[in-house]
Amino acid sequence: MNKESKHNIVKIVAFGLIFAMFINVLGVAFIPKRSDPGSGITNSNARGFYGEPRNSIEVLILGDSNAYSACSPMYIWNKYGIPTYVAAEGFQNVTGASNLLDEVLTCQKPKLVVFDVNMLWTGKTTLKKVENNLKNLAYKYLPLAQYHNRWKSMSISDMFGARDYTYRSASRGQYLSMEVKPFMGETRMAQTINTKETDNIPEISQVLLDKLIDKCRDNGIKIMFMETPTAKSWNYARHNAMIKYAKAKNIDFVDMNTLKGDYAIDWSTDTRDGGRHLNCKGAEKVSAYLGKYISENYSFKDKRHSEKYADWNNDYLDYVKYMSGETVSLEAQQSEGTVSNN
Repeated sequence: MNKESKHNIVKIVAFGLIFAMFINVLGVAFIPKRSDPGSGITNSNARGFYGEPRNSIEVLILGDSNAYSACSPMYIWNKYGIPTYVAAEGFQNVTGASNLLDEVLTCQKPKLVVFDVNMLWTGKTTLKKVENNLKNLAYKYLPLAQYHNRWKSMSISDMFGARDYTYRSASRGQYLSMEVKPFMGETRMAQTINTKETDNIPEISQVLLDKLIDKCRDNGIKIMFMETPTAKSWNYARHNAMIKYAKAKNIDFVDMNTLKGDYAIDWSTDTRDGGRHLNCKGAEKVSAYLGKYISENYSFKDKRHSEKYADWNNDYLDYVKYMSGETVSLEAQQSEGTVSNN
């Protein structure tokens, strides 16, 4: 290699390093420095765990919009005194859930992660599934990719100030809605109830889920699977696949589409959008079963009389007011995405 070639290589490497440093500085500058609504942070409601006392969250629920619509931490709190948070986002995938878990672990140490498995099938094609997971991977390591549009509202002081992530979601991540829009007809579960077919977990999702399980276990966190009720995006072929996978991993799986009696969803009253998501009435049924299940199968102490959790008791009173029809502001609006992936 001659002297000129060596010189060109040095210039290329130097340019690459300078460019990487520039992108990194911009990423730091563009990351929101607050976690409240209006700060520019993605889904402030899902990230309200930053504002909770350190290591105070004991149950973490990861999932997509099905999860944050169907799970009521305030209901579980009042019934069982278990501090629960729903860190879920619309059209979430496994990489996004893993990223959120990493964020949670910077300030919380949950004992149990409840993973809503609907997201395993998010993405209409294999290529789309890979693309969506790569996008979330880029968001983790290249924050500029996620927050590049913030230049429209940023100030100089917002670029390099210290982070102040103190926003609390009084609903603890739940999307609250009393709206009723009935679903008419047979659910996909009902249509496929006798099938013995298996809609295997997509390979990319399973590989990433294996890694998420390992991450939980490495951090001393138990994990369980659940599928929240939905009339439109779940069927028995997927149910069969999850039974098989959960058994192989020795992990509990609760499919709430199969519940009967008081826990069964009434699709004429318990959905806010015609069968895809539950409203607050449906969420209380799911949360009644979930709270009972985790209290009986895992070890949690009732925290309702702890001074550390006084805010939870106060927020529950506001939750009751909301459920009774009073106008109470309990949470920030979640982003539900714009395109269905199922």
